[in-house]
Amino acid sequence: MIVLIKSSIKLLIRTKIIWLFIIITPILSTIILKSNNNYTSYQDELSSIVELENADEKVAYYGSKGDCVIKIYDASGSELSDYLIDRLADSGMFILCKTDISGEENIDEFIQNHIEFDGNEDRMGAALYITPDFGKKILDGKTAEALTMYVLSDDARIDAFESELTLQLSRMDSFRVGAEGEKELVEGLKYIDDMNPKKDIVSVDTNKARKLTEEQINQKAQMGYAFSFLTLGFVFAGFFVASGVIKEQKNGVFTRVNLSKTSTLTYFTSKFVSVFLVSVLMTGVVGACSFMLDMNDMGMGRITFLILIFMMGLIFSSLSMFVAIMLNDIFSASIASFTLWCTSSLFSGLYFPLDDTSRGIKILSSLMPQKWFLDGTEMIFVGDNKVFSMLICITAAYLILTLSLGGIGLKVRRSTEWGVS
Repeated sequence: MIVLIKSSIKLLIRTKIIWLFIIITPILSTIILKSNNNYTSYQDELSSIVELENADEKVAYYGSKGDCVIKIYDASGSELSDYLIDRLADSGMFILCKTDISGEENIDEFIQNHIEFDGNEDRMGAALYITPDFGKKILDGKTAEALTMYVLSDDARIDAFESELTLQLSRMDSFRVGAEGEKELVEGLKYIDDMNPKKDIVSVDTNKARKLTEEQINQKAQMGYAFSFLTLGFVFAGFFVASGVIKEQKNGVFTRVNLSKTSTLTYFTSKFVSVFLVSVLMTGVVGACSFMLDMNDMGMGRITFLILIFMMGLIFSSLSMFVAIMLNDIFSASIASFTLWCTSSLFSGLYFPLDDTSRGIKILSSLMPQKWFLDGTEMIFVGDNKVFSMLICITAAYLILTLSLGGIGLKVRRSTEWGVS
């Protein structure tokens, strides 16, 4: 056993390209974990008002869950226009994507170009343009000239938005009399708002889903992308171990090993130990890279993070090795390893959530190891102490299945090659 392990490790050390995966993929995952991005596709509920960085930013993805998206071009930037937008958002029926264009020159041409762009290149229910002199026109009773709405879809909810907009403008028109300026008008409107009954929304959780904060949602999304790169490294680490097995079979080394009364299971176990050692090495590289991270920003400790990576990596390197050995061809094995990485990452929810997919996709997702480690990440975030018992069971189940099928597969291949029924 020890001789077989040493020979496998020596062969791997001489394989230069394996070091590319062992070193580069942890570095890429570290870069992702250091990024500070907002992943809105993972959020159950978006804020009703989204502040856009600029007017060119597309808003289509904010309505990915069927929300009615309204893009607002605010050229006024006044307290009164902010009040109007807040009141429209309070209805809870729309996602308002606001962009401040108060500093733009030649506003009419600017709006014309962007509305044309929105209609052809973006997707939204409607666009609302608030004029630079919005407050003055409201105070002068010219509400029809204070803003312009552009209907850009046949969504029936636009009628509700138009009704809500008309209601708010009529309130402003009613209270403008006696107001000396925008500030007095806004104060009067807010005074009336405070007299209205407060709406209290109670959410009843029926599916026992874990509720994450916005920060934890972003941490989970970043962890998913990091898992994807790390999985690629572990998959090809297993492939390189398997390529040595394939060469040994073709060169007759495997036959000589069997003639030396070494069982097939012992031979396969030695390869599994080699994969185990490579997984430990790659986890060590990840650990070294983790010192560039602030673990408080990741929502878990360094040791916990490395345990997750090691268990997931051991599963994939072993599984990749098993698949490659069964194919008994280096080219086919490399394609299979890449396919294993792509398919498992796609259907496990690393790139995007699968909560709203069909039942069949969800069942397929539950077969992917990354899905369970992503769930484990959530459990760590919410302080669920059952996370390690769950992940240990998942890891053991995959490893037992891989080791058993690998040994059986080698025996079947040996019997086929020797013509034994």
